[in-house]
Amino acid sequence: MNTAVARRLALGDCVVWIGDDADRSTGFGTIIRITVHAVEVQWDGRATTRYRRAQLHHLRHAKPASQTLAGAQHAA
Repeated sequence: MNTAVARRLALGDCVVWIGDDADRSTGFGTIIRITVHAVEVQWDGRATTRYRRAQLHHLRHAKPASQTLAGAQHAA
């Protein structure tokens, strides 16, 4: 288990699935529940998926384009 990845995740974080699994969700997801053994992600208002801690290395933090643009405008 990659505890470093688990420690970086928090409720409400926006994530994307990075991996070669064709059956996994695409797009942005939001972490809605974290337990000792699993993380639940709701994908773009669709189904909720539970990932075991061994799968967490496929989840990456993501910033939607609107957040990126807002940050760039604020810095300018």
